[in-house]
Amino acid sequence: MAIAAPFPTAASVSVRVRTDVGRAARTGARGRAAHSGKTWRLTRRGRMVLGVLLSVPFAAVLMVIGSLSADAGTAGVAGQAATGVVVVQPGESLWQIARELAPQADPRATLSTIRELNGLDGNAVVPGQSLVVPVGA
Repeated sequence: MAIAAPFPTAASVSVRVRTDVGRAARTGARGRAAHSGKTWRLTRRGRMVLGVLLSVPFAAVLMVIGSLSADAGTAGVAGQAATGVVVVQPGESLWQIARELAPQADPRATLSTIRELNGLDGNAVVPGQSLVVPVGA
């Protein structure tokens, strides 16, 4: 078994310690490379300000989208009267339903409105069928 040569002594290695960490070291080439804008350090206040600045436009966009979608369902029906739903009972006809909805009005006008709202061609209805009817006609 062969014995390896001993390691070099510590006296042969020179170590130089730099103690001038003042302005010259910060403005040097190495200092500029280390602080070239790649690393951001935010304080707690900075994180809060950044969060507010990012969330305010996001909230504004959500409000605009919400207001547009709220108007989407009522845009075409603004001039029309309110409607309700009636379930056809056994033995009822469309004429009877029209007379019950608006006893003071002409049943033919109410009948025509019910047909338009439901897309009906004739007067035939089936028990259990749901019909959209004008309310307060």
